[in-house]
Amino acid sequence: MNQHPLIAQLLKTCEQHELLPSQGTLVAAVSGGVDSMVMLHALHLLQAEYSFRVHVATADHGLRGKAGQEDADYVEAIADEWGIPCSRATLDVPGLMESENLNLEAAARQARYTFLLKTAYSVGADRIAIAHNLNDQAETVLMNIIRGTGLHGLRGMLPLAPLSEEHLREDWQEYIRPGDEEIFPEDYTIIRPLFDIPRAMIRTYAEEQGIQPRYDVTNMDTLRARNAVRHDLIPVLSRLNPNIEATLCRLSQIIQGDVAVLEQHVEQMAAVLLEWTETTPAEDGEAGEAVYLDRHEFGKLLTGTQRGLLRKVIFDLSPGVRDVSFDTIERARDLILNGHTNAQLELPEDVLLQVGYDEVTIGYGGDPVYPHHLPHLTEDQILRIDPDAEKAAITAGHHELLTYWVVEGRSRDLRPTTPLECTLMVPEGAILALRTWREGDRFKPFGMGGHSQKLADTFTNLKVPVYFRQQVPLVTINDEIAWFVAPTASGPQSRIAETFAVQGDVPQAVLRLRWQTRPLLPLTE
Repeated sequence: MNQHPLIAQLLKTCEQHELLPSQGTLVAAVSGGVDSMVMLHALHLLQAEYSFRVHVATADHGLRGKAGQEDADYVEAIADEWGIPCSRATLDVPGLMESENLNLEAAARQARYTFLLKTAYSVGADRIAIAHNLNDQAETVLMNIIRGTGLHGLRGMLPLAPLSEEHLREDWQEYIRPGDEEIFPEDYTIIRPLFDIPRAMIRTYAEEQGIQPRYDVTNMDTLRARNAVRHDLIPVLSRLNPNIEATLCRLSQIIQGDVAVLEQHVEQMAAVLLEWTETTPAEDGEAGEAVYLDRHEFGKLLTGTQRGLLRKVIFDLSPGVRDVSFDTIERARDLILNGHTNAQLELPEDVLLQVGYDEVTIGYGGDPVYPHHLPHLTEDQILRIDPDAEKAAITAGHHELLTYWVVEGRSRDLRPTTPLECTLMVPEGAILALRTWREGDRFKPFGMGGHSQKLADTFTNLKVPVYFRQQVPLVTINDEIAWFVAPTASGPQSRIAETFAVQGDVPQAVLRLRWQTRPLLPLTE
């Protein structure tokens, strides 16, 4: 027996994008209109053969009075007739518009998707079928062009996409009330089985199968943007290109492939260029997330990659953000490339971009937390060197500074292998101390012939972020700065003072210093 062309195309789309679950339950969003009724009919026919179960979700949005209630009644009755379980809800879209200051389209979408997530959660489904078709995709692309968009807008909808918080009302967790169980929207997937099927084929199928859908008269109201595009604009464009809807869908398919390539490239660049960390608690007492980005390396990227990287950072920090405007991305790019030190830009959802010397910090909360893999101080500490003690140690947070003497002939190579170690010439009877930066501190960098400079200038030259400078551990000998290791945008940097540097032959015992992570203490009862 030959399959109906609509069923054949639906299966082709589902197989190409792996839309149908191999088992378990699939929630079908059904309004009673021709598209969703045909989708439900097709899924109902296929569920036994493909080993999944359909569960209907239908809702009255509270916008059309008795007509909206009758639509939901109709869907419930059809589901019962076909032996399909059904969940129903009455949504207060007008109330959501007022409380959240949303337009009609946004409020209806958030209310609807929140109800669909609640239904999927309650019946143990992780896929939600929406009846968007080929013509809907063309309209979406055209609407995005009219509003102003980039590649993601030209891409339009996807046949398979994860649900995200941007689809949901702000109080979605309270609405669903899962008890102690945590829900992650991204664990649920939106699928569009009719994605490649034109509206004309859907209507023909409905007539042939005796499906009598409900009709929403508000779909003819051209004061609504989508209706104006559907009933006014597309007929005009069709006079210029009779296949305008197929052309727009083909454009979206091309862009989908290009966006996939760009996103893959951006992910690769992000793995190389971005360093994630926590921030110190903000005024609300909660720490946030932040990311470091090297300004010089960012400047080497192509413009499209720069934009993609910034979009990724913003979306990763703020999953609830629906979109980021072109102007916002361009202001961020300009600030990174040309902004002065300490310049700031507020991004969506209170994300803050802060410009350093060579680095940029983007994130929430207060200042970034000191890199956990480097030693840092919150107060001064002193360790007196005992000339008779071969080894000693001083604790600083999660790290400890080990010191041990190396006598002539015991070590052939005194050069450090990492920034976390060094070798110093220490005068007899000297006092070794660890302390933090003080106003007026000076430092004699090795290689400058004993000339000193302000320690602040040394930090500036090394591009040590301002918010880390008060925590850099300074090793002093008789209160003169001898060595330090500090975080920079390019990684930890170590500097030794000319006064205490080991040069040439080693005529006397020298002191080796090495920072290491403190060993964990064994648990005791």
